[in-house]
Amino acid sequence: MISFIQLPILAVCFFLLLAMRRFWICIDKMGFLREVGRRAPALVHTDILVASLAFLPFVIAAVDWFGIPLPYQEGLVSPVLAAFLSVGCLGGAVLALRDSGNRFAGHWAGTREGALRTVAALRIIDAAELAYALEFARRHEARHGSKRGVAIDVEEREVRK
Repeated sequence: MISFIQLPILAVCFFLLLAMRRFWICIDKMGFLREVGRRAPALVHTDILVASLAFLPFVIAAVDWFGIPLPYQEGLVSPVLAAFLSVGCLGGAVLALRDSGNRFAGHWAGTREGALRTVAALRIIDAAELAYALEFARRHEARHGSKRGVAIDVEEREVRK
């Protein structure tokens, strides 16, 4: 009877995986998959980790329900241990997604909006970093009195191949 406690856990994991799949499909359909992967590799890595953790309860439930013995074990997996591992995997997935904001939604329209919001946020962050770098370079130039700035005069230097 304790093994049926995994049904709600599996339902939550299924909808979590479905929302993540929708998000990445929207990013891909908009043509920003490489851009998001390049600008936010931690986002991709976190989603891969969450997907792995959300998929593990399905494997644990299959091992428990079908009586598959694991390697180096004398007997079957205890249903209490299987339920505990499933809850732990789901808790780890939710904990890893605590900073996801509104990326995931229950419908396609909300998912598209979350994907657009993610791409816009990444572009705003890049623009802010560029503005800070330019302001820092301007201050450095003003402080040290550089005549020509950071540009190299082409007429002054000869470049040979």
